[in-house]
Amino acid sequence: MKWLLFVYKVPSDSSTARVTIWRRIKKIGALYLQQSVCIVPYVERFLKEIEKLKDEIKGFGGDFKAFEVVALDEEIEKDVVKQFNHQRREEYSEIKEQCEEFFKEIEKEIARKNFTFAELEENEDELNKLYKWFEKVAQRDVFECEMKEEVKDLLKKASRDFEYFASLVYENNKE
Repeated sequence: MKWLLFVYKVPSDSSTARVTIWRRIKKIGALYLQQSVCIVPYVERFLKEIEKLKDEIKGFGGDFKAFEVVALDEEIEKDVVKQFNHQRREEYSEIKEQCEEFFKEIEKEIARKNFTFAELEENEDELNKLYKWFEKVAQRDVFECEMKEEVKDLLKKASRDFEYFASLVYENNKE
């Protein structure tokens, strides 16, 4: 498998630059091998993102170098894939936690009989945020982390719970 390895340096006097670049790298889903040394699978969408990252780093007055590489042995590659999956597992776990909170919120509102349109809208916004978050993580999930399907199923359950809550809101607000 081919990989894209990149090394960067941003001016040390600019915390804004460091934080901005760190966030961009996290959003891309790159794996830090060491400080300022990252790797991603050699995939078209990553190439485009890395090109944007290079421009941003250079815009801050930094330095950027990228290399197409292959692992020297299968064990190294397996370890890197394992680390990528670990990152995705952490992200999916956070989404899973938020899904659990969503279920509790729906249960609480049903128990309180809080069938208002404001509550419906609030829960719909929360559900949409969960789906958008999942999509971002799934885009970075090149190696199909085993938690992806579990979280996808939780989101389906969240949608069903929301639809049930919506039916109660409409039922209780008939005029």
